[in-house]
Amino acid sequence: MMERFIGRERELEALERAWGSDRFEFTVVYGRRRVGKTRLIREYIADKPAVYFMALEADKKTNLNSFSRTFSQFQALNEPGLTVSRAHYGSFEDLFADMTDVARRTPFVLVIDEFPYLAAGWPPISSLLQKFCDSQWAGTGLHLILCGSSMSFMERQVLSAKSPLYGRRTGQIRLRPFDFLDTEDFLAPLPRLDAAFLYAATGGVAEYLDFIDTSTSVSENLAKLFFDPSGRLVEEPGNLLKQELREPKRYSSILRAISDGASKHNQIATRTGIPTGVLTNYLGALMDLGIVDKQIPWNATMKMGGRKTIYRIQDGCFRFWYQFVQPNLSTIELGAGLAALEANVIPGLNSFMGLGFEQIVADLFDRDNAAGKLVELYQNRARWWGSDPKTHQSEEIDLVAGGNKSTLFIEAKWSSQPVGIDVLKTLENRSKLVKHHKTPRYAVYAKSGFTPELARHAQGREDVRLHSFLEK
Repeated sequence: MMERFIGRERELEALERAWGSDRFEFTVVYGRRRVGKTRLIREYIADKPAVYFMALEADKKTNLNSFSRTFSQFQALNEPGLTVSRAHYGSFEDLFADMTDVARRTPFVLVIDEFPYLAAGWPPISSLLQKFCDSQWAGTGLHLILCGSSMSFMERQVLSAKSPLYGRRTGQIRLRPFDFLDTEDFLAPLPRLDAAFLYAATGGVAEYLDFIDTSTSVSENLAKLFFDPSGRLVEEPGNLLKQELREPKRYSSILRAISDGASKHNQIATRTGIPTGVLTNYLGALMDLGIVDKQIPWNATMKMGGRKTIYRIQDGCFRFWYQFVQPNLSTIELGAGLAALEANVIPGLNSFMGLGFEQIVADLFDRDNAAGKLVELYQNRARWWGSDPKTHQSEEIDLVAGGNKSTLFIEAKWSSQPVGIDVLKTLENRSKLVKHHKTPRYAVYAKSGFTPELARHAQGREDVRLHSFLEK
């Protein structure tokens, strides 16, 4: 995968702390497919004695034999003076017992990657691991890592109170896609503008970014990945739905409806013909995978904001695919994908970047907020939307952040023209529609900078900050 290890500083630090504790540790690592879980783990174990086992979509015997070989190889490399116990074990209990003996002499990392495959092939594995966590490994320096891509399985069968393993973990890491700044670092030396487009189209998923050729243009990369019949991402959303969900066509119809503008629950139900009660479960599964996001306006409780709840495609690759690739699939299969890209996609990219830039701005805000670069630490953020009681017009604010002393109102403007003072005045007027009781502050992020008038105006105000995206 990646030659350079990018980002993941907090996650790697958490794993290193576990290793440095000199006691038994149990970390659960999970996240959607292609996000970089295995790469993180391999970076962590690169300088440590480790048994790394990738579980197979197979039965108990096949996995046990493969696991046995992996452990035997580890013993041969790390304890050359000792006779390897055996190359094949008759049971997982015998295998783990020998691992215990090794761990008492020499602490090591035990990684079971794609644990859901192992558990599907032999469900009692979770109870057996519980037994060893409680009675055998507690007195060792073993670091057990269970890793999985099936979000629902890991959350319900490993982390939930119903799991035999509940209460045994000492740490958990939900790995998410890269934010914009890590994506930009990954795609160096591409210009920031190009990195922004490709971030929006891939969602910052590590494996997708690894497919990008940084020596060519945005359009050439999009053509190679999405608009060629053999492109690495031309069938990716469909394949991922098939891997994760039982009724991929039904889920695809939901995503198609959201992509076409159906954002409310009843709108999605009408477009798809799926009963509302059943639809809730489908939407929940898509949210578990990080594909869809459920949103209510900032500062609204779930009860108060229920009527205003909307659903958006959160995953950038899925959003790009349903907006641009799926409508052109027939053309792509005929070998005319490049023509479709130039005629139907490139003209709409700036419009697509509207939501993409909102996410980039959210990423930039989160980084600055975590680093203490803002006037105070803001505890929450979200979009806001509502109606102006005077004009009865719908209004929205890209991002609102709440702190102890102030409320920060943020506008993200993806425009080829410098942003003028009218944008700030509109933001100020909209902020008056939001119920809050803190000092208002304002920030405008603009792709193409600001007019001299707005720049001069902002210089004279402590409550206004301007951020020109292309000027780092």
